[in-house]
Amino acid sequence: MASWITSPVEFRVLSSTVVVRGDVEPEVLASVGVPVSVEGVGVVTRVPPSVGSEVAEGDVVVEVSGRPVFVLQGEVPVYRSLKPGMEGADVAQLQAALTRLGFAPETDGVYGTATKAAVTELYEQAGFEPVASTVTAAEVAAGLRALQDAEAAVDAAEAALARAQSGSSSSSVVAAQAGVDAAARALSDAQAAKVEAVANAQAALTAAQNAYNATMADPNASQADKDAANAALVQANSAYTAAVRDSDTAIANAKGQLRVAEATLREAKADNDVAAATQARDNAVLTRDSAAEAYLALQVATGATVAQGEVVFVPTMPARVQAAVAALGPIGATDPFGGDTGTGDLVTLAAGRLLVTTGIRSPDQPLIRVGMEVALLDEITNTTYPATVTSIATASVIDPSGQTTYPAVITPDDPLPDNLTGANLRVTITSAASDGAALVVPLAAVSSDASGGQRVSVLPDGTDDPVDVAVTVGISADGFIAVEPVEPGALGEGDKVVVGR
Repeated sequence: MASWITSPVEFRVLSSTVVVRGDVEPEVLASVGVPVSVEGVGVVTRVPPSVGSEVAEGDVVVEVSGRPVFVLQGEVPVYRSLKPGMEGADVAQLQAALTRLGFAPETDGVYGTATKAAVTELYEQAGFEPVASTVTAAEVAAGLRALQDAEAAVDAAEAALARAQSGSSSSSVVAAQAGVDAAARALSDAQAAKVEAVANAQAALTAAQNAYNATMADPNASQADKDAANAALVQANSAYTAAVRDSDTAIANAKGQLRVAEATLREAKADNDVAAATQARDNAVLTRDSAAEAYLALQVATGATVAQGEVVFVPTMPARVQAAVAALGPIGATDPFGGDTGTGDLVTLAAGRLLVTTGIRSPDQPLIRVGMEVALLDEITNTTYPATVTSIATASVIDPSGQTTYPAVITPDDPLPDNLTGANLRVTITSAASDGAALVVPLAAVSSDASGGQRVSVLPDGTDDPVDVAVTVGISADGFIAVEPVEPGALGEGDKVVVGR
């Protein structure tokens, strides 16, 4: 007769696990490219810190064509150049970073006078000058002249109103006529000034163009000479455009003042019309107030700006250099020693904790929940790191092997070593476990009796006849199942249960 095949009853924690592979990645990756302040082909003029090194808040992580890129702490990504007068969450984020670095900006989310000063200090402390705003000194001067003219018009309108109220109509007409004459002279002066300013700017532009053409035609000209000639041409063209714009603005302002003066004259001639004089005064006040607001806006908009790309924000500091160009020179060039400035991102910064990303196979997805315990195994060093499932995608993807998986993120309980960045680890997820140690038997040892209950057959030592023991069953995993005898003490650790014959 064939003998019974038995297995000992074990007393241990029974757990069900899912095993996958996972990649170690930084929580955040931030890319550094060419700032918008760089014209033409960017040139790396200072290489970044070496890969793996840490950078602190306020550090310059790379220099392109003489323009710096600072790293600061913040959650809001850079999406525009920050200029005086702007407001928003990105401005408040810049102000918070400047405050941490020891400068003294406003903290109201508005790019004002104190923030301009703080930005200037940040750049100067690093050895750079910030990019100036596009508002020119000529525009500010024109705004001031417009304000002064508007204030003079208010004075004239108030005097006309006083004369109208006192019945001095003839003197009001004389004063209004004088205002018209003054405004006409101002318009004539502005028109003449335009002719002169544009002519001078055109002459300078022609000279710059001729110099540029000569340099480009000169076979002995160096690239630096060509770049300088091109920069001079660009500057001359900008000066010409500014001369036309500023002159047109001055003429428009003078025409506006002439229209106001002519209206004042008409009103003064309106046979001592107090109501008309009052309206003229009110209109002049409105014009003066508008000119004051415009002048203030011009003043606010002048000063240091933060060009888009000259600051990169990362959510936590310090950050680590994940990848970086290794050579000076034009972007895309390769040096004789094998260094490459690249053609895309110049620096990649890693910030935050190291996380493990993985994919849960479709059959296992219903078993996995956020909060489950995970064991991460570095098979190179045979080191295990405890972790937790922190997110599971609700939508599936097709992984590179063609399997349907659900992306998941595993967060280590303690920070992983930096040298594990990019490593591929064995990920063991405990999807279920018995509540403490329990009696465990092979699945094959459990069978159903006639009443539908569960039982195991125990083979006592020295006998050939198994004895049935009624049990209740718990979780199963890896071919085993947790059991508990219906009659306390009827089954114990080390007992032999029948699994076959």
